[in-house]
Amino acid sequence: MGVLQRFESRLQEMYDGGFARVFKSDLQPTEIAGAVQREMDDRAAIVAQGRTLVPNDFVAEISQADFDRLQVFADNLGIELATLAREHAREQGYSFVGPVRIRFEPAPDLAVGTFRVRSGVIRGTTVEDGEIRRPASDLPVPQQGFPGSPRLLVSGSEPGGATSRTFPLTSPLTILGRGTDCDLRLVDQGVSRHHAEIRVEDGDVVLVDLGSTNGTFVNGQPIRRVSLTDGARVTLGRTTLVFRRDPAY
Repeated sequence: MGVLQRFESRLQEMYDGGFARVFKSDLQPTEIAGAVQREMDDRAAIVAQGRTLVPNDFVAEISQADFDRLQVFADNLGIELATLAREHAREQGYSFVGPVRIRFEPAPDLAVGTFRVRSGVIRGTTVEDGEIRRPASDLPVPQQGFPGSPRLLVSGSEPGGATSRTFPLTSPLTILGRGTDCDLRLVDQGVSRHHAEIRVEDGDVVLVDLGSTNGTFVNGQPIRRVSLTDGARVTLGRTTLVFRRDPAY
């Protein structure tokens, strides 16, 4: 089964026809998926022997009417399109320098059922030696988030005492691992390329191990899937992150 076929199958399972009912126009998610693949192929650049760099940040511009209809599906559709982009990159031997992000924006000049895709190369956030490094070129963190402001704390040390840096969880899906396409890249040889993911599901924050080599631990216990509570210590390789969430009032 090819990349597009797998994408289509996942959509069918997730939406059970709901997407088709919402979209009365000719806009089809598989067409957007194909455009993302073509954008990667057209902009692929050989930067070193055996390494071909492709865009990792995509914006799908659609009509205002389609954008309004898409709101309920936008986050999950963006996640599935990002998964497709990573699968296409793996099959073609492409590399990313940051996490794959795909979002939708309204364009007043586009008619219902039409779209265009633009892309860029944007570096992601890295944790190394207890420090969170956010390049200046990275996208700003969205102001809106989830109830309780869920976040990960990374402890480090600087002259004058210990410090703690924060990585806000502002996306429904956050991939943790050593790969450059992860949302939070951990420079740690004990961490797998795609080690674990954090999902926000109906207000619950869930940590899922992705079949990592060395396992994922919460408060010292190995886990496959677990709901995170405030203060939980998440360990991947030699890296420990503390999950924090403000109480609901």
